[in-house]
Amino acid sequence: MITRPRTAVTLVGLLLLAGLARRTPADETQAPDDAQEKLRITKELVEKAANEVKVLPDGEAEVPLQPEVVLRWQNSVRVQTGAAVLAIWTHNGRPEGMASIFVWNGDLCHEFSSLSRQGKLTVSHKSSARLSLREPGVVFKPVPDSPPPADTPAARLRQMKSIAERFTAKLADQTRNNENTEVLRLLAKPLYRYEIKESGSDPWRLLDGGMFAYVMGTDPEVVLLLEAVGAENGAAWQYAFAIATTHAVEVRLGEQVVWSRRGFASDAPQAEVFLRRRLSD
Repeated sequence: MITRPRTAVTLVGLLLLAGLARRTPADETQAPDDAQEKLRITKELVEKAANEVKVLPDGEAEVPLQPEVVLRWQNSVRVQTGAAVLAIWTHNGRPEGMASIFVWNGDLCHEFSSLSRQGKLTVSHKSSARLSLREPGVVFKPVPDSPPPADTPAARLRQMKSIAERFTAKLADQTRNNENTEVLRLLAKPLYRYEIKESGSDPWRLLDGGMFAYVMGTDPEVVLLLEAVGAENGAAWQYAFAIATTHAVEVRLGEQVVWSRRGFASDAPQAEVFLRRRLSD
């Protein structure tokens, strides 16, 4: 998810909760058993870290949404420890926010992105850091040349997988001065299948949806949301993308670029917040 430390001027809503925890010579000579125990403890911290972030859709929920870990990921290219997760916060079965939570240079980091269609999302951290969002986190567009949503959940899932395969997501190769791009791999299974309890009213009636990831290793760099929206007899598939990396990314449908970002740190809308704290805190 990350290839370099961030600074306060490179991300809207950047909140540094502590300085970097530096390695000591003792870290380099750790016994294998000590290293395994440290990794076990780190994994436990990462797993629990989503509970430190409170997400509240203003006017729609009286209590914070509960986090759910949908992916445990690794990225050997970027020398990740293996202690990393992607968590989501859902409301009425639809994801409203997501966060990659991982360890970087001794810090426990949260990269949060709003997935809200309508904005009005409040995000807070146990450290008292807080962000009030009033703009949509993602922008949906119709899926070109797509069939109407099928009648059964199983058939709609097949449709979503087929649509996801039509997109090609690429990541800028920073090891070559961004001259080349790497094609990201689409995970075969959705990160999350919507569990809609109330479909809402026309024309924004939400019938079904899924969340897919394009990855390096198993590290999610780009996330795709697919939603079946509209009146029961006139529903259609819509798509939206969200960034989950500091690298430049682009998504193509055929030869056409349909979505791109310069990077999580340099082109972030006010729907993203970065939280960092030392593991020793």
